[in-house]
Amino acid sequence: MSQFRRSLSRLPLVPRTKVNYGWSDLIGALWRGARPGTSHAALCLLLGELFDTPNIILTASGRGALFLLMKVLPQPRIVIPSYTCKAVVEAAMLAGKVLVYVETEADGYNIDVNALGECVDADSVFIATHQFGIPCDIVRIMAICRQRGCFVIEDVAPALGSRINGRLAGSFGDAAFFSFDSTKLINVPMKSGFLLVYDDLLFASVKKYAQKATADVPTRMKLLWILQGGIMLLLENHLLYRLFHNIHFRWRGKFTDDDAELRPQLGAFYRFGMSEWQAHIALAQVRGLDAIVACRRISYAAYRDRLAGLAALKLPPPDENGEWACIRFPVRISKGKLAYYEHAVALGIDFAFSFTFIGAPRNFRRAHQVASEVLNVPFYYKLSKAEMQRVIDVLQRVGQGEE
Repeated sequence: MSQFRRSLSRLPLVPRTKVNYGWSDLIGALWRGARPGTSHAALCLLLGELFDTPNIILTASGRGALFLLMKVLPQPRIVIPSYTCKAVVEAAMLAGKVLVYVETEADGYNIDVNALGECVDADSVFIATHQFGIPCDIVRIMAICRQRGCFVIEDVAPALGSRINGRLAGSFGDAAFFSFDSTKLINVPMKSGFLLVYDDLLFASVKKYAQKATADVPTRMKLLWILQGGIMLLLENHLLYRLFHNIHFRWRGKFTDDDAELRPQLGAFYRFGMSEWQAHIALAQVRGLDAIVACRRISYAAYRDRLAGLAALKLPPPDENGEWACIRFPVRISKGKLAYYEHAVALGIDFAFSFTFIGAPRNFRRAHQVASEVLNVPFYYKLSKAEMQRVIDVLQRVGQGEE
Protein backbone atom coordinates (compact mmCIF):
# COMPACT_ATOMS: atom_id res chain seq x y z
CA MET A 1 0.00 0.00 0.00
CA SER A 2 2.77 2.49 0.91
CA GLN A 3 4.52 2.00 -2.44
CA PHE A 4 1.18 2.49 -4.18
CA ARG A 5 0.63 5.76 -2.33
CA ARG A 6 4.10 7.04 -3.16
CA SER A 7 3.55 6.29 -6.82
CA LEU A 8 0.37 8.40 -6.85
CA SER A 9 1.73 11.39 -4.94
CA ARG A 10 1.97 13.45 -8.15
CA LEU A 11 -1.65 12.98 -9.20
CA PRO A 12 -3.93 16.04 -9.18
CA LEU A 13 -5.67 16.47 -5.85
CA VAL A 14 -9.17 17.90 -5.27
CA PRO A 15 -8.72 20.54 -2.51
CA ARG A 16 -10.34 20.30 0.88
CA THR A 17 -11.68 23.87 0.50
CA LYS A 18 -12.04 26.74 -1.99
CA VAL A 19 -12.98 30.34 -1.30
CA ASN A 20 -15.83 32.27 -2.92
CA TYR A 21 -13.89 35.42 -3.80
CA GLY A 22 -11.75 35.83 -6.92
CA TRP A 23 -8.77 37.76 -8.26
CA SER A 24 -10.83 40.84 -9.05
CA ASP A 25 -11.93 41.03 -5.40
CA LEU A 26 -8.33 40.93 -4.19
CA ILE A 27 -7.18 43.52 -6.72
CA GLY A 28 -10.07 45.78 -5.75
CA ALA A 29 -9.17 45.35 -2.08
CA LEU A 30 -5.74 46.85 -2.70
CA TRP A 31 -7.35 50.22 -3.45
CA ARG A 32 -9.62 50.26 -0.41
CA GLY A 33 -8.56 51.25 3.07
CA ALA A 34 -9.15 49.97 6.57
CA ARG A 35 -11.40 52.72 7.94
CA PRO A 36 -15.11 51.88 7.70
CA GLY A 37 -16.79 53.43 4.68
CA THR A 38 -19.68 52.86 2.32
CA SER A 39 -19.21 49.08 1.99
CA HIS A 40 -18.97 48.72 5.76
CA ALA A 41 -22.22 50.67 6.22
CA ALA A 42 -23.98 48.78 3.41
CA LEU A 43 -22.96 45.42 4.85
CA CYS A 44 -24.27 46.38 8.30
CA LEU A 45 -27.53 47.50 6.74
CA LEU A 46 -27.93 44.32 4.66
CA LEU A 47 -27.21 42.03 7.61
CA GLY A 48 -29.54 44.08 9.78
CA GLU A 49 -32.33 43.64 7.25
CA LEU A 50 -31.66 39.91 7.09
CA PHE A 51 -31.99 39.49 10.87
CA ASP A 52 -34.46 42.32 11.48
CA THR A 53 -32.17 44.28 13.81
CA PRO A 54 -29.87 47.28 13.32
CA ASN A 55 -27.61 46.02 16.11
CA ILE A 56 -24.71 44.70 14.03
CA ILE A 57 -20.98 44.93 14.79
CA LEU A 58 -18.54 43.87 12.06
CA THR A 59 -15.47 42.13 13.47
CA ALA A 60 -12.11 40.65 12.47
CA SER A 61 -13.37 37.11 13.12
CA GLY A 62 -16.15 35.03 14.64
CA ARG A 63 -14.06 34.39 17.73
CA GLY A 64 -13.41 38.13 18.00
CA ALA A 65 -17.15 38.80 17.93
CA LEU A 66 -17.76 36.25 20.68
CA PHE A 67 -14.93 37.67 22.79
CA LEU A 68 -16.29 41.22 22.64
CA LEU A 69 -19.70 40.09 23.83
CA MET A 70 -18.36 37.89 26.63
CA LYS A 71 -16.15 40.70 27.95
CA VAL A 72 -19.27 42.79 28.51
CA LEU A 73 -21.62 40.10 29.81
CA PRO A 74 -21.53 39.85 33.64
CA GLN A 75 -22.25 36.13 33.94
CA PRO A 76 -19.14 34.27 35.18
CA ARG A 77 -19.80 30.91 33.52
CA ILE A 78 -19.92 29.97 29.85
CA VAL A 79 -21.64 26.68 28.98
CA ILE A 80 -20.50 25.29 25.63
CA PRO A 81 -20.89 22.13 23.53
CA SER A 82 -18.19 19.55 24.19
CA TYR A 83 -17.75 19.06 20.44
CA THR A 84 -16.93 22.52 19.18
CA CYS A 85 -14.17 24.62 17.69
CA LYS A 86 -11.29 25.39 20.04
CA ALA A 87 -11.59 29.05 19.06
CA VAL A 88 -14.78 29.17 21.15
CA VAL A 89 -12.93 27.71 24.13
CA GLU A 90 -10.03 30.13 23.74
CA ALA A 91 -12.32 33.17 23.39
CA ALA A 92 -14.09 32.22 26.62
CA MET A 93 -10.78 31.78 28.41
CA LEU A 94 -9.52 35.15 27.17
CA ALA A 95 -12.73 36.75 28.43
CA GLY A 96 -11.99 35.35 31.90
CA LYS A 97 -14.99 33.03 32.05
CA VAL A 98 -15.35 29.66 33.74
CA LEU A 99 -15.99 26.91 31.18
CA VAL A 100 -18.68 24.26 31.55
CA TYR A 101 -19.17 21.60 28.86
CA VAL A 102 -22.33 19.79 27.70
CA GLU A 103 -22.11 16.33 26.17
CA THR A 104 -22.81 15.68 22.49
CA GLU A 105 -26.05 14.06 21.36
CA ALA A 106 -25.96 10.30 20.86
CA ASP A 107 -26.19 10.30 17.07
CA GLY A 108 -25.18 13.71 15.80
CA TYR A 109 -22.94 16.76 16.11
CA ASN A 110 -24.88 19.11 18.41
CA ILE A 111 -25.50 18.98 22.16
CA ASP A 112 -27.56 16.47 24.07
CA VAL A 113 -30.38 18.80 25.11
CA ASN A 114 -31.36 16.39 27.90
CA ALA A 115 -28.05 17.21 29.63
CA LEU A 116 -28.46 20.99 29.38
CA GLY A 117 -30.85 21.75 32.24
CA GLU A 118 -28.44 20.82 35.01
CA CYS A 119 -25.72 23.07 33.53
CA VAL A 120 -27.44 26.45 33.08
CA ASP A 121 -28.75 29.10 35.45
CA ALA A 122 -28.92 32.89 35.79
CA ASP A 123 -25.14 33.08 36.31
CA SER A 124 -24.36 31.36 33.03
CA VAL A 125 -24.33 31.96 29.29
CA PHE A 126 -25.02 29.10 26.91
CA ILE A 127 -23.53 28.97 23.42
CA ALA A 128 -25.96 27.15 21.15
CA THR A 129 -23.96 25.91 18.17
CA HIS A 130 -25.54 24.83 14.88
CA GLN A 131 -22.63 22.54 14.06
CA PHE A 132 -21.64 22.36 10.38
CA GLY A 133 -24.89 24.20 9.54
CA ILE A 134 -27.04 21.39 10.95
CA PRO A 135 -29.38 23.17 13.38
CA CYS A 136 -29.43 22.25 17.05
CA ASP A 137 -32.78 21.91 18.82
CA ILE A 138 -32.82 25.66 19.43
CA VAL A 139 -36.52 25.90 20.28
CA ARG A 140 -36.18 23.42 23.13
CA ILE A 141 -32.86 24.97 24.19
CA MET A 142 -34.44 28.42 24.42
CA ALA A 143 -37.31 27.06 26.53
CA ILE A 144 -34.89 25.50 29.03
CA CYS A 145 -32.65 28.56 29.19
CA ARG A 146 -35.54 30.99 29.54
CA GLN A 147 -36.92 28.94 32.41
CA ARG A 148 -33.55 29.09 34.20
CA GLY A 149 -32.69 32.70 33.37
CA CYS A 150 -29.72 31.79 31.18
CA PHE A 151 -28.48 34.14 28.43
CA VAL A 152 -28.18 32.40 25.02
CA ILE A 153 -25.65 33.15 22.29
CA GLU A 154 -26.17 31.32 19.02
CA ASP A 155 -22.98 30.17 17.33
CA VAL A 156 -23.93 30.66 13.70
CA ALA A 157 -20.35 30.70 12.42
CA PRO A 158 -21.06 27.41 10.63
CA ALA A 159 -24.70 28.09 9.77
CA LEU A 160 -25.36 31.47 8.13
CA GLY A 161 -28.47 30.90 6.02
CA SER A 162 -29.68 27.77 7.81
CA ARG A 163 -33.32 27.86 8.85
CA ILE A 164 -35.48 26.10 11.41
CA ASN A 165 -39.13 25.91 10.33
CA GLY A 166 -38.57 28.88 8.06
CA ARG A 167 -36.79 31.01 10.67
CA LEU A 168 -33.10 31.89 10.35
CA ALA A 169 -30.59 30.39 12.72
CA GLY A 170 -29.29 33.34 14.71
CA SER A 171 -32.74 34.84 15.26
CA PHE A 172 -33.70 32.71 18.29
CA GLY A 173 -31.15 33.62 20.97
CA ASP A 174 -30.30 36.83 22.79
CA ALA A 175 -27.28 37.33 20.53
CA ALA A 176 -25.42 35.53 17.76
CA PHE A 177 -21.98 35.53 16.18
CA PHE A 178 -20.89 34.62 12.66
CA SER A 179 -17.64 33.93 10.78
CA PHE A 180 -16.48 34.69 7.24
CA ASP A 181 -13.29 32.61 7.20
CA SER A 182 -12.19 30.32 4.36
CA THR A 183 -14.25 27.32 5.52
CA LYS A 184 -17.53 29.17 6.00
CA LEU A 185 -20.43 30.14 3.71
CA ILE A 186 -19.05 33.65 3.15
CA ASN A 187 -15.26 33.97 2.72
CA VAL A 188 -13.04 36.99 3.35
CA PRO A 189 -9.21 37.14 3.60
CA MET A 190 -8.33 35.96 6.11
CA LYS A 191 -11.35 35.80 8.39
CA SER A 192 -13.73 38.54 9.63
CA GLY A 193 -17.26 38.06 10.91
CA PHE A 194 -20.00 39.86 12.77
CA LEU A 195 -21.96 40.02 15.99
CA LEU A 196 -25.62 40.80 16.50
CA VAL A 197 -27.15 41.64 19.86
CA TYR A 198 -30.91 42.03 20.14
CA ASP A 199 -31.08 44.07 23.36
CA ASP A 200 -30.40 47.72 22.58
CA LEU A 201 -28.71 48.60 25.88
CA LEU A 202 -26.43 45.57 25.79
CA PHE A 203 -25.59 46.29 22.14
CA ALA A 204 -24.60 49.84 23.05
CA SER A 205 -22.30 48.54 25.77
CA VAL A 206 -20.66 46.00 23.47
CA LYS A 207 -20.23 48.57 20.71
CA LYS A 208 -18.60 51.00 23.15
CA TYR A 209 -16.23 48.28 24.34
CA ALA A 210 -15.42 47.27 20.74
CA GLN A 211 -14.53 50.87 19.85
CA LYS A 212 -12.10 50.94 22.76
CA ALA A 213 -10.65 47.43 22.38
CA THR A 214 -10.16 47.18 18.59
CA ALA A 215 -8.18 49.09 15.97
CA ASP A 216 -7.95 49.33 12.20
CA VAL A 217 -6.06 46.56 10.40
CA PRO A 218 -2.54 47.87 9.61
CA THR A 219 -1.45 48.07 5.97
CA ARG A 220 1.24 45.41 6.34
CA MET A 221 -1.31 42.94 7.70
CA LYS A 222 -3.76 43.85 4.96
CA LEU A 223 -1.13 43.06 2.32
CA LEU A 224 -0.26 39.78 4.04
CA TRP A 225 -3.91 38.71 4.16
CA ILE A 226 -4.46 39.63 0.52
CA LEU A 227 -1.35 37.63 -0.39
CA GLN A 228 -2.69 34.65 1.56
CA GLY A 229 -6.00 35.06 -0.24
CA GLY A 230 -4.12 34.91 -3.55
CA ILE A 231 -2.41 31.71 -2.46
CA MET A 232 -5.82 30.23 -1.68
CA LEU A 233 -6.89 31.00 -5.25
CA LEU A 234 -3.73 29.48 -6.75
CA LEU A 235 -4.35 26.30 -4.77
CA GLU A 236 -7.65 25.76 -6.55
CA ASN A 237 -5.46 24.22 -9.27
CA HIS A 238 -5.38 20.49 -8.52
CA LEU A 239 -1.71 20.03 -9.44
CA LEU A 240 -0.57 23.01 -7.37
CA TYR A 241 -2.71 21.76 -4.51
CA ARG A 242 -1.04 18.34 -4.70
CA LEU A 243 2.38 20.02 -4.46
CA PHE A 244 1.19 22.09 -1.51
CA HIS A 245 -0.27 19.03 0.20
CA ASN A 246 2.96 17.07 -0.25
CA ILE A 247 5.08 19.87 1.21
CA HIS A 248 2.76 21.10 3.94
CA PHE A 249 1.21 17.84 5.14
CA ARG A 250 2.45 14.58 3.65
CA TRP A 251 6.21 15.16 3.87
CA ARG A 252 5.86 16.56 7.40
CA GLY A 253 3.81 13.56 8.53
CA LYS A 254 0.78 15.76 9.30
CA PHE A 255 -2.84 15.86 8.20
CA THR A 256 -3.98 19.15 9.80
CA ASP A 257 -2.46 22.33 11.18
CA ASP A 258 -4.49 21.90 14.36
CA ASP A 259 -3.17 20.23 17.50
CA ALA A 260 -4.26 19.49 21.05
CA GLU A 261 -2.79 22.62 22.63
CA LEU A 262 -4.93 25.58 23.64
CA ARG A 263 -3.33 28.97 22.89
CA PRO A 264 -5.46 31.75 24.40
CA GLN A 265 -3.73 34.83 23.01
CA LEU A 266 -5.19 38.16 21.94
CA GLY A 267 -3.95 37.97 18.38
CA ALA A 268 -4.96 39.85 15.25
CA PHE A 269 -8.41 38.24 15.03
CA TYR A 270 -9.33 39.79 18.39
CA ARG A 271 -7.53 43.13 18.24
CA PHE A 272 -8.91 44.54 14.99
CA GLY A 273 -12.27 45.34 13.44
CA MET A 274 -13.43 44.47 9.94
CA SER A 275 -11.73 46.68 7.35
CA GLU A 276 -13.55 48.52 4.58
CA TRP A 277 -11.80 46.35 1.98
CA GLN A 278 -12.95 43.18 3.77
CA ALA A 279 -16.50 44.51 4.02
CA HIS A 280 -16.47 45.15 0.26
CA ILE A 281 -15.52 41.50 -0.44
CA ALA A 282 -18.14 40.21 2.00
CA LEU A 283 -20.87 42.51 0.71
CA ALA A 284 -20.95 41.02 -2.79
CA GLN A 285 -21.28 37.52 -1.34
CA VAL A 286 -23.99 38.42 1.16
CA ARG A 287 -25.95 39.99 -1.68
CA GLY A 288 -25.71 36.62 -3.44
CA LEU A 289 -26.40 34.60 -0.29
CA ASP A 290 -29.51 32.89 -1.65
CA ALA A 291 -27.58 31.47 -4.61
CA ILE A 292 -24.74 30.30 -2.36
CA VAL A 293 -27.17 28.60 0.01
CA ALA A 294 -29.10 26.97 -2.85
CA CYS A 295 -25.87 25.57 -4.31
CA ARG A 296 -24.86 24.12 -0.95
CA ARG A 297 -28.24 22.47 -0.48
CA ILE A 298 -28.05 20.85 -3.91
CA SER A 299 -24.55 19.52 -3.21
CA TYR A 300 -25.57 18.25 0.23
CA ALA A 301 -28.54 16.33 -1.18
CA ALA A 302 -26.44 14.95 -4.05
CA TYR A 303 -23.77 13.62 -1.71
CA ARG A 304 -26.41 12.11 0.56
CA ASP A 305 -28.00 10.35 -2.40
CA ARG A 306 -24.89 9.14 -4.18
CA LEU A 307 -22.86 8.04 -1.15
CA ALA A 308 -25.71 6.09 0.42
CA GLY A 309 -24.91 2.45 1.02
CA LEU A 310 -21.14 2.78 1.50
CA ALA A 311 -20.47 0.65 4.55
CA ALA A 312 -17.32 2.53 5.57
CA LEU A 313 -19.12 5.87 5.87
CA LYS A 314 -21.73 7.15 8.28
CA LEU A 315 -23.41 10.06 6.49
CA PRO A 316 -24.77 13.23 8.11
CA PRO A 317 -28.54 13.50 8.64
CA PRO A 318 -30.86 14.35 5.75
CA ASP A 319 -32.06 17.92 5.30
CA GLU A 320 -35.65 16.79 5.04
CA ASN A 321 -37.19 20.26 4.63
CA GLY A 322 -34.45 21.72 2.43
CA GLU A 323 -33.65 24.43 5.00
CA TRP A 324 -29.98 24.00 5.91
CA ALA A 325 -26.97 25.96 4.71
CA CYS A 326 -24.21 23.56 5.66
CA ILE A 327 -20.55 24.54 5.49
CA ARG A 328 -19.40 20.91 5.71
CA PHE A 329 -20.47 17.49 4.57
CA PRO A 330 -19.14 15.45 7.51
CA VAL A 331 -18.75 11.70 7.27
CA ARG A 332 -17.75 9.41 10.11
CA ILE A 333 -15.19 6.63 9.76
CA SER A 334 -15.51 4.36 12.77
CA LYS A 335 -12.45 2.25 11.96
CA GLY A 336 -9.13 3.31 10.49
CA LYS A 337 -9.90 6.98 9.86
CA LEU A 338 -6.33 7.98 9.01
CA ALA A 339 -5.75 4.96 6.79
CA TYR A 340 -8.98 5.78 4.97
CA TYR A 341 -7.86 9.39 4.61
CA GLU A 342 -4.44 8.43 3.24
CA HIS A 343 -5.98 6.07 0.71
CA ALA A 344 -8.39 8.75 -0.53
CA VAL A 345 -5.58 11.32 -0.80
CA ALA A 346 -3.53 8.84 -2.84
CA LEU A 347 -6.48 8.46 -5.21
CA GLY A 348 -6.88 12.21 -5.65
CA ILE A 349 -9.18 13.84 -3.07
CA ASP A 350 -8.38 15.60 0.17
CA PHE A 351 -10.53 15.86 3.29
CA ALA A 352 -10.81 18.61 5.88
CA PHE A 353 -10.46 17.75 9.56
CA SER A 354 -12.93 19.49 11.86
CA PHE A 355 -12.11 19.55 15.54
CA THR A 356 -9.99 16.39 15.68
CA PHE A 357 -8.55 18.06 18.78
CA ILE A 358 -11.19 19.49 21.11
CA GLY A 359 -10.96 21.29 24.43
CA ALA A 360 -13.43 19.16 26.38
CA PRO A 361 -12.12 16.77 29.05
CA ARG A 362 -11.78 13.11 28.06
CA ASN A 363 -14.82 12.08 30.10
CA PHE A 364 -17.02 13.63 27.40
CA ARG A 365 -16.83 10.40 25.50
CA ARG A 366 -19.37 11.05 22.76
CA ALA A 367 -17.66 14.29 21.79
CA HIS A 368 -14.25 12.65 21.61
CA GLN A 369 -15.66 9.75 19.64
CA VAL A 370 -17.08 12.17 17.06
CA ALA A 371 -13.76 14.03 16.94
CA SER A 372 -11.89 10.78 16.32
CA GLU A 373 -14.20 9.71 13.45
CA VAL A 374 -15.11 12.82 11.43
CA LEU A 375 -13.72 13.69 8.02
CA ASN A 376 -15.14 16.43 5.81
CA VAL A 377 -15.66 15.68 2.13
CA PRO A 378 -14.77 18.50 -0.34
CA PHE A 379 -17.87 20.70 -0.13
CA TYR A 380 -17.86 24.32 -1.23
CA TYR A 381 -19.61 26.83 -3.49
CA LYS A 382 -17.05 26.42 -6.31
CA LEU A 383 -17.29 22.61 -6.26
CA SER A 384 -17.75 21.59 -9.90
CA LYS A 385 -19.77 18.63 -11.15
CA ALA A 386 -16.55 16.99 -12.31
CA GLU A 387 -14.99 17.42 -8.85
CA MET A 388 -18.05 16.02 -7.12
CA GLN A 389 -18.02 13.04 -9.47
CA ARG A 390 -14.32 12.52 -8.73
CA VAL A 391 -15.02 12.60 -4.99
CA ILE A 392 -17.85 10.08 -5.32
CA ASP A 393 -15.79 7.75 -7.53
CA VAL A 394 -12.87 7.78 -5.09
CA LEU A 395 -15.05 7.21 -2.02
CA GLN A 396 -16.72 4.28 -3.74
CA ARG A 397 -13.31 2.79 -4.57
CA VAL A 398 -11.94 3.34 -1.07
CA GLY A 399 -15.11 1.89 0.44
CA GLN A 400 -14.65 -1.25 -1.64
CA GLY A 401 -10.97 -1.51 -0.70
CA GLU A 402 -9.74 -0.94 -4.25
CA GLU A 403 -6.24 0.22 -4.99
